[in-house]
Amino acid sequence: MKTLRLLAPALAAVSLAACATTTKPAAIPTHSSVLTPQSSRAESAEFRKSLEEAYDTILAREQHKSDAPEADIEAAASIPIPEHRTVRGALDYFTTRLHDSIQTSLLLSAKYKSMIDATLEAEGLPKGLAYLPVIESAYAQTLTSRAGAHGMWQFMPDTAREYGLRVDWWVDERADPEPSTRAAASYLKDLHRRFGDWSLALAAYNCGPGRVSRALAETGASTFWELLEMTAVPKETRGYVPTFYATLMIATDPATYGFTLREPEQPSVKRVDVDGPLSLDYVADAAGVESGLLREMNPALRRGLVPPGGASLRVPLTAASEIAARARTLKNDDANMKVCSFTLRGGDTIEKLARKLDTKPETILAMNGLSSGTEPRKGETLFLPVRARELGALLSHSDDRKVYYAVRKGDTLYSVARRHKLTVDELVELNDLRRGTSLRPGQRLRVAPGRGVVAGSG
Repeated sequence: MKTLRLLAPALAAVSLAACATTTKPAAIPTHSSVLTPQSSRAESAEFRKSLEEAYDTILAREQHKSDAPEADIEAAASIPIPEHRTVRGALDYFTTRLHDSIQTSLLLSAKYKSMIDATLEAEGLPKGLAYLPVIESAYAQTLTSRAGAHGMWQFMPDTAREYGLRVDWWVDERADPEPSTRAAASYLKDLHRRFGDWSLALAAYNCGPGRVSRALAETGASTFWELLEMTAVPKETRGYVPTFYATLMIATDPATYGFTLREPEQPSVKRVDVDGPLSLDYVADAAGVESGLLREMNPALRRGLVPPGGASLRVPLTAASEIAARARTLKNDDANMKVCSFTLRGGDTIEKLARKLDTKPETILAMNGLSSGTEPRKGETLFLPVRARELGALLSHSDDRKVYYAVRKGDTLYSVARRHKLTVDELVELNDLRRGTSLRPGQRLRVAPGRGVVAGSG
């Protein structure tokens, strides 16, 4: 089939030439457009040149094979593609106005294809589902929809947690490709088991199984296409299912539709378990890796922090052994970690702690997995959003005015530091500023240096 597809343009040209030699000539026109012998020879030469170029193209393609696959036959064969006008309409739209976006998404699929295929195979699911993220997220791990769906598979928080993904202040595994793919495979398998049909299962993935079940019960329909005709499911869902099948058609035969697929990429990352709390910036520095790269590889760590108890980091293969060797001790060396543990004393409350640390009570509650209104007791340990070396001084002051200073017109880093008996370096470090930073009137600066620590390192 591949060879026939490559030969088609030239075969068409050859066929036209054959017809020209066997068809009865038409009557010679008598008006001014009659071809002269010279123009006939010129057109004949141009035709021969075009034909030779076509042959050259065929030979070049056949002799120099591209590394990119022409089609994903297994994916195409795994799910029957329905014949419906909306599928054809979606295909037309993808090949014209959305061509560049779809092409970009298809190329990005190569980065995750091997992992997704293995997960789908383990669950006994069709390989065609590997292209569902094309219309969900374009394989973007950090994409968030207006409704709050997040990650490559666009899970809502409750559904994500139902399928074993961690979603809290520290971590959002919807943005982690491996666990989110396993969760998506389990969810799709459950939906297909429930509805017995891939079109209905895909509709349920988009708008929720309850909504699809109600629509079937209320209308008496038995297929998604009936629900579509009756507009019994949301407009987005009526478009979602056809666009998936259009994507599958393109993956089946990308060259025909003007697209390209890449060979699935081999993983260039490795998982390393490290203890936390710990900042990714410090891990990157310790391993000689760019901080931005490590954050990009671990988008599930929402604040660039390894949570208490640790996490499985995705790291470059070249740095894996270095990080693994220090996996248990890195957290003890991270002096700039902006989180520390604190054992509550008598009289300590979430509200008081938040006020002292210039943060919100909701932040402390979220960091510790506590619900609103919860009040921990004396002796319990909490994680707080502050460096350990600063916590003692912050909690020792009863007046916030001794901890923070409101910048006035004309203030400089030097004048503020001198007024509060600090060096400029100390003031800059306390406030995560750079030397030479211009201050704004009304800006709050922390001016209390650490004087003894009453918190553990976690």
